Amino acid sequence: MQKRRMQPRRMNRRAPFILLGVLFATVAWAAGRLGSPVRGFPSPGDKPEGLAFDGRYLWCNNFTDGSLYKLDPADGSVVAQYQGDGLPSAPEGLAWDGEHLWTCHWRTGIIFKLRETSDSMEIVASFAKPENSGSSVGLGWDGSHLWLTCWRNPPYYEFGQIYELDPRDGSVITMHELPVYWIEDLAWDGTYFWSNDWLFGIGFAIDPATGDTLHTYAAPGPNPVGAAWDGAHLWTTDTDRDSIWALDISTARTGARGIDWSAFKRLFRAR
Repeated sequence: MQKRRMQPRRMNRRAPFILLGVLFATVAWAAGRLGSPVRGFPSPGDKPEGLAFDGRYLWCNNFTDGSLYKLDPADGSVVAQYQGDGLPSAPEGLAWDGEHLWTCHWRTGIIFKLRETSDSMEIVASFAKPENSGSSVGLGWDGSHLWLTCWRNPPYYEFGQIYELDPRDGSVITMHELPVYWIEDLAWDGTYFWSNDWLFGIGFAIDPATGDTLHTYAAPGPNPVGAAWDGAHLWTTDTDRDSIWALDISTARTGARGIDWSAFKRLFRAR
């Protein structure tokens, strides 16, 4: 599957879905549940993907050259940069488990456990994505287990996947099929995972117990990808704007309610 970050392939046959995304974002706006930007800065790379927060620094990987950046969240300045040495050349997703970073490879689906040393990024372990899963796009950590999001393989363009994995060997604990195909990276706020619909520019919450998708917020850019929670704000990246933002989603968090994505699709198709 060709990587979707190449802009031209998004148009034409997917134009109706983009219009639906605009409608959905308008509903989120009208409901007052916006992701209000608190601060932001340019990404050091041209296609920022996953995000993670380790309690002090932000981490961001870049799809086009495989760079992994350690950033000062105050201004986005680069503290360290790692590339090569076995790191994925087309990285997706980032998660922090309290000691290690996790990332995955878009093309191979391999999941990597990483540890920063004094002068390098060491690969501690790696394992394959689950059998029959789609393309690996996002990672999250809930305090005990690793979670993986995937785009289902064609022709299943209606649904995405989220897997709860045993971090010791990648074995599947639970799997939910989501009504959102273009799901991306994950951020855990202690109650929900937060993710993005890359094509529609919409952020939303996921109940990990049920896989239910909850009420949305409007992302600051058209193609949001990365997600990280710093205890107060949700951070996101955007591959169109090549930027990183911290968002206030307090209204979205306190007002979270279920969303019937299928009903929205049926409504759109009836018009």
